[in-house]
Amino acid sequence: MTIKKALRLERLLSLDATIVFLLLSAFPLSGTALADQSSEATARHIFTLLPSSIFENTPEGLTEPEKQRLLTDGKSEFWEVVAETDDSIVFMALPFSDSAVGLQLFRNQPDHVIQAAIGTLGGHFCTLELWRVDASNRIVPVDAPQEPEIKEFFSKGQRLPPDVQAEALICLGDNGLTAKPVFWKSSGLAFVPVANDIHYQWNGKAFEKTVTPRE
Repeated sequence: MTIKKALRLERLLSLDATIVFLLLSAFPLSGTALADQSSEATARHIFTLLPSSIFENTPEGLTEPEKQRLLTDGKSEFWEVVAETDDSIVFMALPFSDSAVGLQLFRNQPDHVIQAAIGTLGGHFCTLELWRVDASNRIVPVDAPQEPEIKEFFSKGQRLPPDVQAEALICLGDNGLTAKPVFWKSSGLAFVPVANDIHYQWNGKAFEKTVTPRE
């Protein structure tokens, strides 16, 4: 890895743990020498089938012409492909790398069906879309797992402060999906310590919920 690429990677890794996972699993990527599109259902191929609606949740957005340029050249006016494997692809906003979008494939091999999770990465909030892609490239939206109750993030006996409201968001996570609690009060976002992490790991057919103590 060159010094320039190492410095850029260090800057990207400061954004979000999920970006760390996707980047480390997909690097290196040399310039715009992206993976060749083949008849296999790769992340690149699935991205061409999906609408660009997830980018409406970013300041930059993504038009259809920009999407085509992004796939052809690895870079458009506001986005750049920074990592890519057969099962994942990460897009980073230009010029400041202050937002990102990731796509991760989860395969059901016996049925040749893929669940494609595409979502925004980094920041306090996230948006997520799940799509089912069958062997004929037919895509349909599917529901994300049910959001957990806020109390599932807490240890026994811990309660939400009375002046704080909360919501759990389902986000693209490390090798699966993750639930992210968001807390706020009248003055803005609030910090509330949590005891547990909640993830949804792909078992080959569906996402399984796991609750683990936070280290």
